[in-house]
Amino acid sequence: MRLLILTQYFPPEMGAPQVRLSELGEQLIELGWQVECLTALPNYPTGCVFPAYCPSQPVVEWVGRIRTGRVPLRPAKRGFVRRLRCYFSFAWSAIRFGPGLCQRPDLLWVESPPLFIGFAARRLSRVWQCPYVFNVSDLWPESAIRMGVVKEGLITRFSEKLELGFYRRALAVTGQSQEIIESIRRRSPQTRTEVITNGVNPVRFGRQTADEAARVMVGPEPGPLFVYAGLLGLAQGLDQILDLAKSLPPDVPGRFVLVGDGPVREHLAHRIRAEGLPRVKLMPAVARERIPSLLAVSDVAIISLGMRIPGAVPSKIYEAMAASLPILLIAEGEAAMRVREAQCGFAVPPGRVHELREAFTRLAVDPKLRQVLGVAGRKAAEAIYDRKRIGARLDAFLRDCLQAWKGRAGQTRGRPLMRRSNPPL
Repeated sequence: MRLLILTQYFPPEMGAPQVRLSELGEQLIELGWQVECLTALPNYPTGCVFPAYCPSQPVVEWVGRIRTGRVPLRPAKRGFVRRLRCYFSFAWSAIRFGPGLCQRPDLLWVESPPLFIGFAARRLSRVWQCPYVFNVSDLWPESAIRMGVVKEGLITRFSEKLELGFYRRALAVTGQSQEIIESIRRRSPQTRTEVITNGVNPVRFGRQTADEAARVMVGPEPGPLFVYAGLLGLAQGLDQILDLAKSLPPDVPGRFVLVGDGPVREHLAHRIRAEGLPRVKLMPAVARERIPSLLAVSDVAIISLGMRIPGAVPSKIYEAMAASLPILLIAEGEAAMRVREAQCGFAVPPGRVHELREAFTRLAVDPKLRQVLGVAGRKAAEAIYDRKRIGARLDAFLRDCLQAWKGRAGQTRGRPLMRRSNPPL
């Protein structure tokens, strides 16, 4: 069976959706699928098409074993209107170039957000005469409203209707968290749904991956070392980490290394310089392959969200579990629930400065506690969040959906044509 992953984001770009989709694609290949991807020319997060690509030229290449068709778009760095233009340009480009770049699939698996990729999904579904399954990793526009990117009004009401329309026309919907799926079930109870969480390949992580290059990168200053590695974005609320560092008394050990790139990087750098925060070191983003080594030379993973975003579960949680790192999580909702269920760290709601400082201090001064929490996280990564297990669940769900669709299509084809009787004279 042929599966086409339709997504705006894919490696060599860095980010949680890129890693998740490429690794699940490889898992599905192992399970017998022929997998292709239709995506954009890589441009995230810089907003500029990567130098190795012609900005106006579609291209076909291989990402691992996944044949990947890339189409042009109008990248955008900042600004809501520019981002909308970027999203619509990719949808239009996918419709225009997709049928010529990719073979007809049996099934489309469509990554949202951006929500407007649904236009491309519907059109390509008609062109190829195949169904699509919508994968929701973020509830939009709800999350955009929570983050203050857009205000409630005519545009968001239209987007909500559009969102439900895409769900209801899909063969099924998958979502990366229970909160996402519960929201969809409330609003579209007739839609078939399944939770497909993010996950990790535990084999790639562990103390054995530590190397000298990673030790040099984080520096020789005394620890314990609390590391954040990922997008430096608005939703992450990374000012909370700087506020924590500023509030710590001199007798509490510990330091922070923030590794990544994104729209708030310059803001963070300015604060570190202006406020004189010697505990905090800001480092450039590293290649995806270097993350296991970075985590292996660290003592605690610190993961932050600036607000309650329904359904948001940072993928860094699963990587920290696999690396046997205790987690200091600044978040609530399902992300906090998963850390508490695994008993692998502390979860503090955003804005609770005293609780956050207390949790930090406990982790900083107690190496035995760090070890116990790290071992528990590793067990959860292996037993629950192993990408192989998640890939097998996705495989079974997609096959079942496709089989049901083929059954309905066969019944339709086998139904005798109804003849209209002649109208009465």
